Amino acid sequence: MRGVTHPTTARRGNWTAAAGMTIAVVATLLDERVGDFDLIALGIAVGTVIGVPAARQVKMTAMPQMVALFNGVGGGAVALISWAEYRGALEFGTNPELETLIPILFAAIIGSISFWGSNIAFAKLQGILPGKPIGVPGQQFINLALLLVAVGAAVAIAAGSESEGLFVLILVAAAVLGNMVVLPIGGADMPVVISLLNALTGLSAAAAGMALDNVA
Repeated sequence: MRGVTHPTTARRGNWTAAAGMTIAVVATLLDERVGDFDLIALGIAVGTVIGVPAARQVKMTAMPQMVALFNGVGGGAVALISWAEYRGALEFGTNPELETLIPILFAAIIGSISFWGSNIAFAKLQGILPGKPIGVPGQQFINLALLLVAVGAAVAIAAGSESEGLFVLILVAAAVLGNMVVLPIGGADMPVVISLLNALTGLSAAAAGMALDNVA
C-alpha cells in the first residue's frame, strides 16, 4: 500500500501487489481440495485475453474507469461464489454451519453492492450516465429500507431458513442499494467512491475466503 501512494514508487508497489496475489493463487491451487483444473485454466485464459489488452490500451486519463470496472468484476465474482456455495449446501439438504454462513451472507451483500456501485461509477466517469448527482425523493429512507431488507433476509437465513429465494432477495436488495448509493454522487467525487468500493470488494473477498476455508 505504501508503494502505490507516490508516483515514483507506484510501479514497484504494483509489482509487489501482483507478486503477493500470485503467491496467494498458487497457494490456493496447491490445496489438495482444489480440483477441476480445466475450468480453472479456462478462467485464467479468458481473464488474461480480456484483461491484458484492456489494461495495455487504456489511456491514463481513463484509468479510474478501468479500476471501477475491474473492481466491479471482483465484487460480482464474490457475490456469485457466495450464492454458489449456499446453493451447493442446499442441494445436499443442509444449511451451512453458522461460522460458514455468516461470511457467505456478508460476502453476498457487500459483493453485490460493490459490483453494481462500481458499474454506476464506471458509467458516470465514461459519460454513459450524467456526471451530475442523480437522486430520487426519499433517497435516504429507500436506502435504509433496502439495507434492512438485505440484512433481515440474511438474519432469517442465519436463523435456519433454508431458502434460496431469500438469498436471491439479498442479492437483489444489495444490488439496488449499490446503485442508489452511488447515483446521487457527482462525477468529480467518483475516485473517492471507487476507493471505498475497492475496499468493500477486498472485505467481501476475504469473507468469501473464510467461507471456503481458504486461508491463502
